[in-house]
Amino acid sequence: MDRSRSHPHPEPSAGSDRLSKLGDRVLGNILSFLPAKEAARGALLSSRWRHVFAAVHTVALEEPESPVTDPDDDRGYSPSWPRPPDPNAPPPFPSVVSAAIMARQRRRDAAPLRALRVTLDYYGRDESITVDQWVSYAVQQASAAEGLDLELCLCRRRLCSRNYDDPEHRGLERYKAPTPPDSPKTEEEEEEEDPGPNMSDDESSVVSSDDAAAAKDRFAHRNPWAVPPYTVPRLLFSCAELRSLSISSCRLAPPADAFTVPWLVALRLSHVLDAGADVERLVTGCPRLADLTLEACNAVTALDITGAARLRRLALRCCHRLATVAVDSSELRAFEYRGTVPDASFLAMRGGCGRVAYAKVDICGAEAASESELTSLTKLLRLFANAKHLHLESARLGSGFDKDVPMVSLPCFSSLRRLETRGRLPDDDAGVVGAMSRILEHCPNLEELSLVFHPQRYVHDDPGYYSYSEEELLDAHHLSYNPHSVLAAPTAMIPCLRSRVKEINLVHYQGGTAQRTLAKFLLCNAPVMEKLWCEFAEGPMWTQTQIMREIQGWVLNKSAQTHFA
Repeated sequence: MDRSRSHPHPEPSAGSDRLSKLGDRVLGNILSFLPAKEAARGALLSSRWRHVFAAVHTVALEEPESPVTDPDDDRGYSPSWPRPPDPNAPPPFPSVVSAAIMARQRRRDAAPLRALRVTLDYYGRDESITVDQWVSYAVQQASAAEGLDLELCLCRRRLCSRNYDDPEHRGLERYKAPTPPDSPKTEEEEEEEDPGPNMSDDESSVVSSDDAAAAKDRFAHRNPWAVPPYTVPRLLFSCAELRSLSISSCRLAPPADAFTVPWLVALRLSHVLDAGADVERLVTGCPRLADLTLEACNAVTALDITGAARLRRLALRCCHRLATVAVDSSELRAFEYRGTVPDASFLAMRGGCGRVAYAKVDICGAEAASESELTSLTKLLRLFANAKHLHLESARLGSGFDKDVPMVSLPCFSSLRRLETRGRLPDDDAGVVGAMSRILEHCPNLEELSLVFHPQRYVHDDPGYYSYSEEELLDAHHLSYNPHSVLAAPTAMIPCLRSRVKEINLVHYQGGTAQRTLAKFLLCNAPVMEKLWCEFAEGPMWTQTQIMREIQGWVLNKSAQTHFA
């Protein structure tokens, strides 16, 4: 091959590295797997790499988190005598994104753009035109052959403010530090007090475009510093090159007239402010849509997408005001749900549910404890009786199925091969063995079982909650192993454990009494198990060694592969 045709730059000398001898397109494809900031640093390597960034087909930039400031540094300054500007302060992040785009635009032979991914901490008041320019450039530089992936997150937010909470241990899990009277309110507290158009956790009044505009005006009148939410440009709704679209903390406002996004395959909407009718209209305009994800879209109260494209994957996460969902499930293969226990009429799968191979049900907030909640949860699980992979997550491991409720009858998951359960398991939990036994009895062909234990005390990354001092964190650990505790692990004839389960995984194992009881029960009743994987929680090495030896003694098949981390 004539190397002069692959790139216009001169041939490197004989002593140069082999990587620099590759063509610009090849080097650009390699650098596209790096963040745009790291890829741009390649221009500093040598004159050979100076123009390689123009061949990068992916621009991915995420605003770094603001550094934690020391309050002592602000002593001596006041509003009348402010701190002088930092001469070494980095430029505004939107300027960094624009500079990365301009670096590609300077070259006429720049590679077609395949992906633009931008994540901001907060969306500023005067940044609407700048974001429009980013989107317009991405659409103009995309090619019909490769397509375009657009990911736009204009505000980092937690998915949901509902933490996993076990009512029986509610007072032991977290201690919320009191807020001083004169301290500013957090973002979550402002949302609960007065919801606005750019606050998506509490938008009870936003049910239509007119109501959303009225709510925006009310919020702007109360708070003069409120920033109107960004509305995506209409050119996206006619972009034939768009393959994947991820929008967060924005407004869609799709046109009322008929439109088509012909090749859009994956759509993710997070914290969008549009009502269900707008989302339905967007989905209807995407005839090839196969993957749909809605996250914290609290303006969506009902969703009917039976007349739209036939989805293969549907994920509904923390849309707490979503009451009913109707979907054409004739080609649905994966379903994910996160939220409170839905009503029995929540999900209508028109087209049958026999083809769903993967199902995830994640109950956030309090554990399902009442008879009505357990009945509704069981009815939801019955829709996925033919699934091959099932994921169950709740505040407490076992999802409350240890309770003796006559109306609750689990379906038989005859096709299930992989089961993953997540949740807390307090030391005084005496019903977990019964709950897991009840679940496993309805999984006759199970081959892989995974148990993921939630932390017992507190979550480090939850803002607003009491945090320990550095000395306490260094001395603390999550292991609660007591070798003198008596373990009552009865022997049970569970068919899948006796003859089918080949692999058991224990993740974030802390060694508490209830966890040890459950692990002993499972391992002592799994004679055909071939692989055991156990990941310990943080703690002293000598304690982990004791726990490891104890677990190895419970394994019946001594030739099984065991891995401890």
